[in-house]
Amino acid sequence: MKIDFVTPRYGPVGGAENAVSALASRLAEIPEWEVRLHATCATSSGSWVNDESPGESRFGSLTVNRYLVDSGRSATWSVLDHRIQSGTSSVDPVTQDDFFFHQGPVSKDLSNAVEDSEADLVFFAPYLFWPTMAVAPLVADRAIIIPAAHDEPFLKLSRVGELLQQSRGLVYGSRAEQRLLQRTHPVGHLPSTVLGWGIESPSDGDPKVLRELGLANRPYVICVGRIEHAKGTLGLVDFWRTLKSRSGIDHQLVLVGSPSIEIESNEDVIIAQDVDDEAKWSLLRGADFLINPSALESFSLVLFEAWAVGIPVLVNAYCETTRTHVNEAQGGLTYRNYPEFELAVQRLTSDEATRNHLAGNGRQFAEREYGWDRIIRRFAEFCDHVA
Repeated sequence: MKIDFVTPRYGPVGGAENAVSALASRLAEIPEWEVRLHATCATSSGSWVNDESPGESRFGSLTVNRYLVDSGRSATWSVLDHRIQSGTSSVDPVTQDDFFFHQGPVSKDLSNAVEDSEADLVFFAPYLFWPTMAVAPLVADRAIIIPAAHDEPFLKLSRVGELLQQSRGLVYGSRAEQRLLQRTHPVGHLPSTVLGWGIESPSDGDPKVLRELGLANRPYVICVGRIEHAKGTLGLVDFWRTLKSRSGIDHQLVLVGSPSIEIESNEDVIIAQDVDDEAKWSLLRGADFLINPSALESFSLVLFEAWAVGIPVLVNAYCETTRTHVNEAQGGLTYRNYPEFELAVQRLTSDEATRNHLAGNGRQFAEREYGWDRIIRRFAEFCDHVA
């Protein structure tokens, strides 16, 4: 079977792109599958600047084609973004089209290549960007959408509903995401699967990053992901600093990612920027537990990375996806407000036996439900059914 994937960018960048790239790489190793991934030359979703060279590359068995970005974010985007965030029901289709155009990354070369592709099925991820919104309708009879969606204003736009409804099918990361999409748009009749995502085997890491950040001899907890208001980072930092002022815990909070907001780095909160994959695994291994404060997740791979290295997780209970993962796995704790946050952190920082028990539960859950063999089997069955 010939399968194409289309993502805005390729590699360990962004949750959806990272997950889809890993899936494509695994599928490409199967002899009877011909797999190709199309992406732009950009790596930053903030600018969509062409950072990579265009053309075909091989990453193991996977063929990746990159195309130049014609246009990325402009000043017009922020105006349109504010308009949509203010209320989606009154946003006309022309304004919606303008928003997705200026959301980017626009690449005519990518669009032409996907149209000319001989793939049996073309998978687009995530829903929010131009390569999905503009290119998937051009191959609607072969287009499968991987929304990677969470509860946000953009999801409610009529153009998104049209995209989903005219597609050949849908692939969800979790049951919570499936329920959200079916509540938001009439897509329950479409072929779909709750696939989930797998992670690559954790590396041993690079322990020098702990020394460079001054963490070699101090306990810490970790938060990995985009450092921005929408992901709950500011709220987490406020909670953490309140906790430090009220209790005697010695732990530091380490935020791993690129900040889009200003957060002061001090002895209580450390910002780790420009961290490569090896360093990330080292930081995860050295932490006592991981916190994901985001209420906006479609799957959250980082929970499974934490369980893979043997640490439990603490998540925002207002996120249905991460709350469901934690409850089903019994692999961590949840919080809805500051008092619950304080109690959970005190328990996890003080009770090593509880940490180990929860982490073990999480690892078993991940291997049972989202091991690569099961994911590949579910994906193949879905493709056979749809094609």
